[in-house]
Amino acid sequence: MFYPLLLESVRLASSYGFTTAIETNTYWAITIEDAKLWLRPLQDAGLSFLEVSDDAFHHGEEVENSAKKAKKAAEAIGMKENSICIEEPKVSESSKQTKGKPIYLGGPKIRGRAVDKLTEGLPTQSWKNFKECPYEDLRNPGRVHVDAYGNVHLCQGISMGNLWETPLSELVKNYNPDDHPISGPLLKGGPVQLVRAYNLYHKKEYVDACHLCSDMCVSLIDTYPDIITPRQVYGFDEEEQEDLNI
Repeated sequence: MFYPLLLESVRLASSYGFTTAIETNTYWAITIEDAKLWLRPLQDAGLSFLEVSDDAFHHGEEVENSAKKAKKAAEAIGMKENSICIEEPKVSESSKQTKGKPIYLGGPKIRGRAVDKLTEGLPTQSWKNFKECPYEDLRNPGRVHVDAYGNVHLCQGISMGNLWETPLSELVKNYNPDDHPISGPLLKGGPVQLVRAYNLYHKKEYVDACHLCSDMCVSLIDTYPDIITPRQVYGFDEEEQEDLNI
């Protein structure tokens, strides 16, 4: 169902001169030849490059995994490709600490599913330290992510709308960062302001700004189901996602 929509999206975006990329866990790359069949139409549609998740979080210790097959298929047909590899976060041994900044090295952002899976053993600090979003330009976003449900993400799990319901051009044109229920408070005072704006229950300490923000988004997921979406980003299973009637 989603592949024809993806193909047409790449074709349209490319026709307007946009750079296009697909980030994928490569579940579809059963064999190299199989992967070529999936990639050639996307290449013809104008896909700029392919980004594959190739690490233990996605494929365990499997050496010849689907990511390797997808990369070899992309190379064989002359498509630009890149690997996204993340390592388990590790505690920093440095004695220097900037207030509000993470004190662990490498690894994924502590948001969504990583909150439950990867925070054990990491140092934390007062929730009051996280007064800004350190990663995303929510006022003037220079990029967005589009998922398989049509959600247009300002940051993973925080949507500006759904392009199946509203054209992307209108979503961008009508986006008011200060009025957005999530980006508004974040711009005003980071995840701390998100807590205060909605009077949310919170822990005393978190690993970093993403950790606090993600935790607060889970608290607001039923209040803003069309904005804090899809639920899988936050670790909910597919059956729970179906409750959204997407």
